Amino acid sequence: MMEEMNNDVKTTENFENMDMESMLEKYAGEEIHKGKVVTGTIVGANEDGWLVDVGYKCEGFLPRREWTHKILVEEEEEPSINDEIQVQVINIRHGEDAQLLVSRWRCEFDRRWAELESFVSSHDLISVRGIRKVKGGLMVNCFNLEGFIPISHLAEEGRGVNPGKFVGEVFDVKLLEKDRRKRRLVLSRRMLVEEAVEEQRNKFYTTVSEGDILEGRVSSITSFGAFINLGPIDGLVHISELSWKRNVKPKEVVKKGETVKVKVIGIEQENNRVSLSIKQTQPDPWSIVEENWKIGDKASGVVTNVTDFGAFVEVGPGIEGLIHIGDLSWARIKHPRDVLKKGQNVEVVVLDVDAEKKRMSLGYKQLNDPWTGIEERYTKGQDITVKVVRLADFGAFVEVEEGVEGLIHISQLSTKRVDKPEDVLSEGEEVLARVIEINPAERRMRLSISALFEEEIRKNREEEKKKRLAQKAEESRQKQQPTFHEEEPSITIGDVLKGFLNR
Repeated sequence: MMEEMNNDVKTTENFENMDMESMLEKYAGEEIHKGKVVTGTIVGANEDGWLVDVGYKCEGFLPRREWTHKILVEEEEEPSINDEIQVQVINIRHGEDAQLLVSRWRCEFDRRWAELESFVSSHDLISVRGIRKVKGGLMVNCFNLEGFIPISHLAEEGRGVNPGKFVGEVFDVKLLEKDRRKRRLVLSRRMLVEEAVEEQRNKFYTTVSEGDILEGRVSSITSFGAFINLGPIDGLVHISELSWKRNVKPKEVVKKGETVKVKVIGIEQENNRVSLSIKQTQPDPWSIVEENWKIGDKASGVVTNVTDFGAFVEVGPGIEGLIHIGDLSWARIKHPRDVLKKGQNVEVVVLDVDAEKKRMSLGYKQLNDPWTGIEERYTKGQDITVKVVRLADFGAFVEVEEGVEGLIHISQLSTKRVDKPEDVLSEGEEVLARVIEINPAERRMRLSISALFEEEIRKNREEEKKKRLAQKAEESRQKQQPTFHEEEPSITIGDVLKGFLNR
């Protein structure tokens, strides 16, 4: 009996020994080592991570930070109990305190990177999707790995672009740089854009000629003009070609983003330059100037320039006329700027129009004629103070008021004989003179200084004559009075009355 029990114990021990050996052989056969990628099952979870059964003598621990990585564009949710996942062994400790540390993102990165390399080995273009705007460019999803497109490689060279407009967009790029160790992907959209644009430009130059009318969008506005986007190329509308109107600011004519019609006036394919005109898509105002402007018409305009010989005034878009210095003022002026200033709004009258030569003569003084109503302000015989403006052999010209000059003939300068006007007057001198003639029709006024002296002499003579007459009258009166002698008795009124009563 004892012998049978001993045999049973030995049999049990042999079975246990055999089971332990098989289990050790099983674990040894798995060859768990650092870097190995294995498939396991989630058997536990806590706030720090998950326990993963990978068939090792202890569960592997997957820290939460090892689930994913910033290089991965993650679309999967975190795992649950009993989920099967693939992980990579990143640390292992043998012995009684065996530990196994695993990572999910490392093997996932390797898998996605391998897919990327396999694809680019046979394809030039990669389709990506914009994820987010970052400093200096745009992050994109490339095979569920984050790639970077520098802002300089988002659009064609020389064009500014907002990376944010590509977020959520799917587009093709080319691979510029890949570094697996640094987990870096750098991509370019510009290379594809420039290739497409170059093809479109070549087509543009073969189909577009000078004189063509095109439609484009205002892409930018500068101080010297506006750039118009024509698709594959931007053309420049110089400030001089924006409008027939002179001295306009680009922002007064066009607005950024609006669609405009332009005429191609110059093409330089070797420099990728296209010159455009907006004003030439509109009728030349000089072609209808004679229909809109007649001699004698009044107009208002802005002084665009002042020169030594006159002032230019724009009376309509593209219609500029000249006020000659002689038509600026009735008074003599040294320079047109004495009357008008650049930018000033003025009223003018059309004196002449020559559409063929694109010339218009304007008058300014004609609307401000000081001779109008001259007879209401001055009368014949009126004494006024005038200023000598210039001397001539035959007399002196004097300024009655601005724009009104009169003549004092040499014979009217003095009551005495005058050989030269400068003997009695000098330029700039103010003198009192008498108006002896006003002729508005001939714009003529005659004055006299001698008339003042003659009047004074006449008055003096009249005074003297009056004095003489008064003296003679007094003398005559005194002669007619009776003379009384002392020896004769005097008779009073009382004596006369007494004698009258006694009768």
